Amino acid sequence: MTENKDESQDWLARITDGGLPQVLAGPAGKAISRLIGAGVEIPAAYREGIAQGIRDKSEARSQISKAIAKQAASIAIDDPEVMQRAMHNMLARSYRTQKNKDAVAKVAVEDLIDCPPAVDSEGPSDDWMTKFERYAEDASSDELRAMFGKLLAGEAREPGTISQSTMHFVSMLDGETAKLIERVLPSCIIGGIAVFETIIPKLSVAEISFIEQAGFWSADKSYIVNLDSQGVAIKLVDSAYNGFAIRGIPNAAIRFKAGLLSRAGADLAKIVNRPFDFEALADEALQRDDVTNFYYGRVVQEDNTTSIPHPTERVKGAM
Repeated sequence: MTENKDESQDWLARITDGGLPQVLAGPAGKAISRLIGAGVEIPAAYREGIAQGIRDKSEARSQISKAIAKQAASIAIDDPEVMQRAMHNMLARSYRTQKNKDAVAKVAVEDLIDCPPAVDSEGPSDDWMTKFERYAEDASSDELRAMFGKLLAGEAREPGTISQSTMHFVSMLDGETAKLIERVLPSCIIGGIAVFETIIPKLSVAEISFIEQAGFWSADKSYIVNLDSQGVAIKLVDSAYNGFAIRGIPNAAIRFKAGLLSRAGADLAKIVNRPFDFEALADEALQRDDVTNFYYGRVVQEDNTTSIPHPTERVKGAM
């Protein structure tokens, strides 16, 4: 996917027309400011700092080039061609890494606007940001930029939740494996489980193995839903209390193929937070002889009871 040069440079100005959203004040804004290379707090000096900094990137690179060329001339009289190539390579790498960090920051900003951090959040620590920047500057694919942007937003909301091992895990993914994991995320549930039968399109044996070798999960596991004596089981799938219920033969054990997520895999699934595919699970569950009904919706727990008061229902044999 290609991105227009003007769009790449003006994204922050567009989404903050009339002033940067208050959600990016303080620590969260400081982290974004650091990533895009603007040495100011957001939004206090937004118009004079951030927006102008983005507009001036091309001019700044030009001025840096001139300064480096002047210095290089004094030390490379005997081999000007080698020095010219070295200067070009350095500037090219600086441009690539900043472009990657800008793209990561864009994802983080949009995510934070959708789900703001608490007003008292301390934001990412300097040590965490130092490590994060090193990883983000090499995020050249859309998939990796999206993942790193989500990690930064998650750390801004809950400092200390994203470990260095999770950042390292994401940094080691190649583009194809990252795409496979994106397919898997809507099938991940709370507790670090990925339900294989709900992954669309289905994964091949080789693809399951690739994801396992990357360190995202341990395959060949099972996710078992045990129906009670009334033939009912209710399960949560995320921290927002979305869940499902299965009705069928009392005391039946409904088994699904699954993968057990690693620490890094569970962190990534939690932070990226793709909506769970209940319809895919319903299609699979209703094929079982022991299952008659499938429900999903918001789970309510009160007075020692668990229920889904206003569920969407699927019945065996219904289209």
